[in-house]
Amino acid sequence: MKIDLNLFVVFEAIYCEGNITKAASALNLSQPAVSHSLSKLRDHFDDPLFVRQGNEMRPTVVANNVVSDVREALRQLQICLAQSKQFEPMTSRKNFTISLHVALEASYLPPLIHRIKKEAPLVNIQSSRRVHRSELENKLASGDIDLAIDTLLPVSENILHTQLDEEKLVVVARKDHPDIKTTLDLDMYLALEHVLVSSRSTGPSIEDFELARHGLQRKIGLRCQHTFSACSVIAGNEMLLTATETSAKMYANLLDLAIHPLPVDLPDTDMHLYWHTNLDFEPANKWLRNKVIQSTPGV
Repeated sequence: MKIDLNLFVVFEAIYCEGNITKAASALNLSQPAVSHSLSKLRDHFDDPLFVRQGNEMRPTVVANNVVSDVREALRQLQICLAQSKQFEPMTSRKNFTISLHVALEASYLPPLIHRIKKEAPLVNIQSSRRVHRSELENKLASGDIDLAIDTLLPVSENILHTQLDEEKLVVVARKDHPDIKTTLDLDMYLALEHVLVSSRSTGPSIEDFELARHGLQRKIGLRCQHTFSACSVIAGNEMLLTATETSAKMYANLLDLAIHPLPVDLPDTDMHLYWHTNLDFEPANKWLRNKVIQSTPGV
């Protein structure tokens, strides 16, 4: 019995999204078209494949049994198609979207764009707001984003990643800080107020999690979205900012700030580049990954 391979693309999208409307959006199809494809698949397998529970479509045993084979078949097809294509940087007008934490834009984007404009002047890069870890696989699978740069995250086997950099954390303060005479000790670090830079409106940062593991807690006096904003704030008061060394040096030179060693032993921050396994051999994505790696600060 012949079957349209596009039906399996729909199957994988429903399985990944758990919702027909979301699957339709990810595939840029209408909801009736996705429902019609699902109906054909149900006839082919003689099984409902997905059962509605509330707002979700939960996979049946049959769907769970075949999803790995479906994904592998789609991956192999994607590889064959990708290898048949050529990517010409100098003439390509391709648009790429990279998910990037706002605190990383200032250090990662300038060298990347400088390199790309020399090698691919017509290519367009869009930096999107950081994708939440729960949405990362879906966004990469659907093509909403081509790459993501983030800290080390737990991901499935469908997401590939490589370490870009390893940075230690430092403390930034105004140069004439009245409470820091020579060195910043732990007692002073915990006594003073801090600026927390985060794209999220609530919740602790990575450094707060690590401090808590030491039984320590700092005072958060301000929460903002951008490192530059945080540095501009601390230039005029006694608050502190904990940041990666690259970001700290960039803004310390610009705003005449002082950098101090972190007075507590916290793990370095690992930055990783993420992409979907379906695009591992795709020429354009592979080219962009290489440009990101070559443009990583400190490399």
